[in-house]
Amino acid sequence: MREQQLKKNKVKGSKKRRILWVLFAIILIFLVSVGIFWIKNGTEIKNSIRDGYAYSQNIKKDNFEPKNKTLIYDKNHQVIKKLSTTSSIYTKIDNVNPLIKNGLVQVEDKRFYSHHGVDIYGIGRAAFSRIFLRRQQGGSTLTQQLVKNIILKDQSQTSDRKIKEMVIAQEIEKKFSKQQILEFYINNVYMGHGNYGFSSASEYYFSKDQSKLSIDQLALLIGLPNNQTLYDPVINPNNAKYRRNVVLKTMLDSQLISNKEYKDAVKQPIKLKINQQSYDNDISKDYAINYAIYNATEELMKSSGFTMKYKFDSDQQRNDYNASYQQAFDKARGQLLSGGYSINSTIDMNLQNQVVKIAQDQYKAYTGKDSNGKLTPQLSSTVVDNKTGDVIAIVGGRSTDDDQVNRAISGYRQPGSSAKPIVAYAPAFERGYFPQSTVEDSKIDNIKNWYEGFKGKMDLRSALENSVNTVAYKLAVSDTKHSYYDDLLKMEFARLSPQDNNPIIAIGGFTYGTTTNEMASAYSTLARGGKFIHPSNLNSIYDSSNNRYIYQNRHINKRVYSPESSYMTINIMQSVITDGLGKGAALSNYGYTAGKTGTTDDTKDSYFVGSTPEFTIANWTGNDTPSTISASEQELSMQTFKAEGEYLVDYLKEENKDFTTPSDIKKDGQDLKVVKSKKKQSTQDKITTKFDLFNKEQRKDNNNRLDDLDYRIIYHLTKKEEKKRESKVKKAISKYKKSPFTKKSQYKSKLETLQKIGYLNANVKHQKAKIKFSNELIKLQKELNFTQAQLLSDKDAAKLAEIQGQIDTLKSQKDSDKKTKLAQLNKDYQDQLAKVKTAYKNDDDDKEAQKKKLEDIMDQIRSYGGSAPDITINVDN
Repeated sequence: MREQQLKKNKVKGSKKRRILWVLFAIILIFLVSVGIFWIKNGTEIKNSIRDGYAYSQNIKKDNFEPKNKTLIYDKNHQVIKKLSTTSSIYTKIDNVNPLIKNGLVQVEDKRFYSHHGVDIYGIGRAAFSRIFLRRQQGGSTLTQQLVKNIILKDQSQTSDRKIKEMVIAQEIEKKFSKQQILEFYINNVYMGHGNYGFSSASEYYFSKDQSKLSIDQLALLIGLPNNQTLYDPVINPNNAKYRRNVVLKTMLDSQLISNKEYKDAVKQPIKLKINQQSYDNDISKDYAINYAIYNATEELMKSSGFTMKYKFDSDQQRNDYNASYQQAFDKARGQLLSGGYSINSTIDMNLQNQVVKIAQDQYKAYTGKDSNGKLTPQLSSTVVDNKTGDVIAIVGGRSTDDDQVNRAISGYRQPGSSAKPIVAYAPAFERGYFPQSTVEDSKIDNIKNWYEGFKGKMDLRSALENSVNTVAYKLAVSDTKHSYYDDLLKMEFARLSPQDNNPIIAIGGFTYGTTTNEMASAYSTLARGGKFIHPSNLNSIYDSSNNRYIYQNRHINKRVYSPESSYMTINIMQSVITDGLGKGAALSNYGYTAGKTGTTDDTKDSYFVGSTPEFTIANWTGNDTPSTISASEQELSMQTFKAEGEYLVDYLKEENKDFTTPSDIKKDGQDLKVVKSKKKQSTQDKITTKFDLFNKEQRKDNNNRLDDLDYRIIYHLTKKEEKKRESKVKKAISKYKKSPFTKKSQYKSKLETLQKIGYLNANVKHQKAKIKFSNELIKLQKELNFTQAQLLSDKDAAKLAEIQGQIDTLKSQKDSDKKTKLAQLNKDYQDQLAKVKTAYKNDDDDKEAQKKKLEDIMDQIRSYGGSAPDITINVDN
């Protein structure tokens, strides 16, 4: 007997040791995993925490309260527009409807008054829901949401952003009272359709003050911050009603409303009375300013984590993206219009106004109007600077009177044959074709030329001169890799669909069409040797509320076509002007224009896109509701190009010189070939073998000399005047470098000094000097931030220890509370189980109610991590 007991004890001991070894292994694996994670990410986490504290230093009440008007500056830093809107109404907390204050806290952050910016319990609950219940539940507090949307303005889902957000949220809780934070949130939260804050949303959705809203209306607004798109009452009324009723139930459970008020409110249908706030009408009355706002809005979207997409695998994917894009666009535009930004543009108002006048004058004889009262035919025109990619002039229609549409950016129409150079010819030259290569003009099903019959073999130069559809289509068909589609994606054609990955677009058969903005930018890419630059008319955007630049235009380029294929495309487009269908576009004051006409089926659209080395213009003519235009109307796009081009050649003082020939291109009459040279030629070799190459180098040197005199030629400054401006910047930078930075309190004044130097640099007109100073200022800004982070490192360690202590205390308290609660619930469970058994045994009237109470207790036990097995009640036993 004793031996058996010893055996049993030995087995038990062996099991215990195995269990201990398993637990030890698990703990060891966990610790090793944590160590590896820290080795990989520790530095990044520390940096994020430092950044969070650095951000927190300068946060003030002003960051959340009404902002100054957004200002738009022209290229000379003169204010050309002050933007304001009624969509941002600030309401002090004492004047906010009590149901908004209390309902918002109950719905979005029940522990708002007990946490200190970060709710560990809420984070744990969200993680539990996500992992075990497969439910998406937010763990962010109202304070964190405020930081994400107002301070960081970053919607990206990264650990770096989340850590900074948590640090800043806790710092904000130290600076401001709960009532202040709630006031900031209520006035700054995005509510959809460009509205910020509950007061603005109340005016927009119901045309009434927030203090006068009914309970069902209040609940609808309280439900919006959770997801402004999903619960948008304008677009998704059914979802909005569902969300409203969930909010009403929460308000009932929280005893904010009575049972009668709840029942009356849930019966109410969604009744909106949309109040289209009147933005400053002048925004839409100037196409250049309108375009600047459009660009600034997109850059604000990008700075907040939105990623622009151009390629889609399905129409559904594209539609989903469009919906999210529009939501983000409305939100960012609302931010801009609500104030606090300086938008520095490249707009030259003299040039802009003159181009608008020239374009609209070409259409004066046409006075007809469509059913909407808008002039017919309509026009759009975009002018791009080939060197920078900047849009230097833009025309969105014939008039802004009762017409706020900017067709240059939103008028998607078929480009017709003007698509051929970028879809068929340039990609063909990339694959080894030449202008003298031949292709058969022969019958193809569903493809017709503008002339009867077919001409047989013809070279590519002649085919483009005469805009032959069959040849262009065959070139695209032979592009087996569909590089033409990838090229358009690189050049950011925004409304490409999966169906456009098809050779038919070589003759203009796009699903949704293109804009003059896109076409001008694409042709400009060819003119600058195949490098695409995102079109814009902005230099920078400065967020004055947070004292930082959120965008600076670096004119980053990306290669789309090779210099050789770009030049060959430009060269055969010159033949279109001299010998082909574009003769009417020839400029009288410039002899080397390249361009292409474009006309669609039934002549519903007329395009002309043309370039000189300095600029590119894309023009469209047609009716807003597509319909056939007359032969004379069809010529308007080309006539307008000619008028605009002749003005621009004079205004920009463009020399009458041809596009630069790449060194690898060899000419033999009109024939072009690419000959890769292995030997680097000396200057004498260039003179001997190809005198025009020597001339090219000389022209380049002359251009460099002219670049050194830009301040004199463009701005009419003397050397002394310009040097005086540069000297101010040099002295300011020198003085800044000599001033020490040894205390955290000096950061703000150092930052302000850098900003003032930036303003001085804005007055420097010699671009080489300005760029040099800009780069130096960026470097100094980085050094300033790095030093600030170093100065904060000691403080960070203490803060980290404090945070960790708070976390440990909270965790310990939570564990204790959880055990106590579970013990009580288990006791309640046993008591209630006995009652259920008795009720069923006696067949009591309240047996179902008793069972429901038991199930509620079981749900509570499980929510606290306890075990409450499902039960089966056997009536017979």
